Amino acid sequence: MTVKIAPWSYSSLTNFEQCPRQYKLLKIDKVVPFKETEAIRHGNEVHKALELRLKDKVPLPEKFMQYEPIAAKLDKPGVFVEQELALTRNLVPCGWWDKTCWTRGKIDVGVKNGDAVLLGDYKTGKVKPESSQLELFAAMKMSEDKTINRAKTMFIWLQHGKTTVQDVHRDDVPTIWGNFMARVNRLDNAFQQDKWPAKPSGLCREWCPVGKKHCEFCGS
Repeated sequence: MTVKIAPWSYSSLTNFEQCPRQYKLLKIDKVVPFKETEAIRHGNEVHKALELRLKDKVPLPEKFMQYEPIAAKLDKPGVFVEQELALTRNLVPCGWWDKTCWTRGKIDVGVKNGDAVLLGDYKTGKVKPESSQLELFAAMKMSEDKTINRAKTMFIWLQHGKTTVQDVHRDDVPTIWGNFMARVNRLDNAFQQDKWPAKPSGLCREWCPVGKKHCEFCGS
């Protein structure tokens, strides 16, 4: 029996690529309930504080005041925060919960200026840049807003005071979507064939939450 594919995000797609079996057990079968870790809680708290700082001019809490210089640089006319983007398979904007929704993503912070936009994604962990995620941000925003021709995308590594920057032009967008379509097709095939092979790696030992009950490689 095949399972209807759910709208994908960058994180869910990379989860599938890391291990199809883990993806099915966690995203479809939901064998392990979601548990908020300390890292997740901290990240959510930081994101919310920065959202309120830029959206409603609420001062950052004392414990996050080290991020004020970053917020000050982003606090410009045209700023937007926590913008939800959703597209159909034909790359037409739609509602987040629409039945036609094919992919979803959220922009932590953006600043639009004419036909250009800055798109930022806050990171609270180790510096691990991934250029394809930045490209996806730009492709989604340009598909949603046809007036944008240039995007400066960046990971904002809050704890390290660093940024990873990538520039994307509208002419790049078809290639970006082509690359992601090829990746998503593999996810589509897994749903259609209902095949979810395990992909053992070093992450099985400490980072897989499914447990040996559901996968013989977990903990190995």
